[in-house]
Amino acid sequence: MPLFRSTFSVFIPTADADAASYISRVGITDLQGQIDIHNFVKELKNVGVYSLLTSIYLCRSRHNKGSGTTLFDLKNVYDLTAVGSPTWSDLGTFYASAGNDYHGSASITAAVAATILQIGCCSKTRIISENQRTMTYDTGAGAAGNYFQINYNNNSSSQYYVFYTRNAAQFFPTSGTTTNRNSAYQSLQTSMGATEHRQMTNGQLVSSTLATSKNATGTGTFKLGSSATFQGYIGYANFGTQELTVAQLSDLEMCYNNYIMAGLMR
Repeated sequence: MPLFRSTFSVFIPTADADAASYISRVGITDLQGQIDIHNFVKELKNVGVYSLLTSIYLCRSRHNKGSGTTLFDLKNVYDLTAVGSPTWSDLGTFYASAGNDYHGSASITAAVAATILQIGCCSKTRIISENQRTMTYDTGAGAAGNYFQINYNNNSSSQYYVFYTRNAAQFFPTSGTTTNRNSAYQSLQTSMGATEHRQMTNGQLVSSTLATSKNATGTGTFKLGSSATFQGYIGYANFGTQELTVAQLSDLEMCYNNYIMAGLMR
């Protein structure tokens, strides 16, 4: 059979200075990864969300270092260091040992955690189990001591957030049933506003309730990955100190879907 060389053009977007700085700092050489990052950052800026986020973690190998122990922050604020043995893949960072594998940073102190009003994480678990926390700031003092967490609950295969910073009583908003979290990536984003707590699952608003929460106390550890019983992949995560509206949270999800999660089952 004769061999044929096909001719095609690769669209290389107009460079974004922040994207270029991140690519250079991390040392990303994957061409498609570079294109994804440039388009992602530009679109975040176009919809007015980029400046509202403190940290963005792109966990697929093509969008980050892909080797070593550092998970780089796109916003160059809080790089994370591997604890245990999380591994890299084009499916995202993989956490195999529950409670032992995660990425964290001592620079994300309790004082920083207390200012966070928005958190989000996209993950796919390989098991169905209670209390799989994919992203958390846990003081080790029980639930009332947590600053925030993203938590898979096994009851009826539902997912929910626990968000503690600010104000008064603790708050457990439920985000509904998701039966395929072990076969497809699930994105959970939440924002605490002055008057309401907004929860988004896969870009859709699932709860908007009175913004009550609990002031956590003590020091603790920021963990992205295998906290408690979580075992699986994380595609991306983010947090910020500013409130995001429903429209902004939807736009954020759109940007991730268009440029960062291409080719992965949602």
